[in-house]
Amino acid sequence: MALGTGAYNGLATSDVWTLLVGQTPAFAAPTASTQVLATVGVGIMAMPAWVVFAAIGFVLLHVCRKRRARRRVFRSALS
Repeated sequence: MALGTGAYNGLATSDVWTLLVGQTPAFAAPTASTQVLATVGVGIMAMPAWVVFAAIGFVLLHVCRKRRARRRVFRSALS
């Protein structure tokens, strides 16, 4: 579907979810707090897939980056 020869329509995140998992995402909203989360989930699933995956990739790159070891000096040892 994504690599077809037809016109480029773009894929929604829900389409990619369906291709990977095998079923469409379902959001149940029995309470007010989960209703807000369900609304956010529906909004995210309607976004283009490249936007969602780019954002997730950027967050993972930032969180999992290699950091330099910081040298710690205890101020109590200097006094």
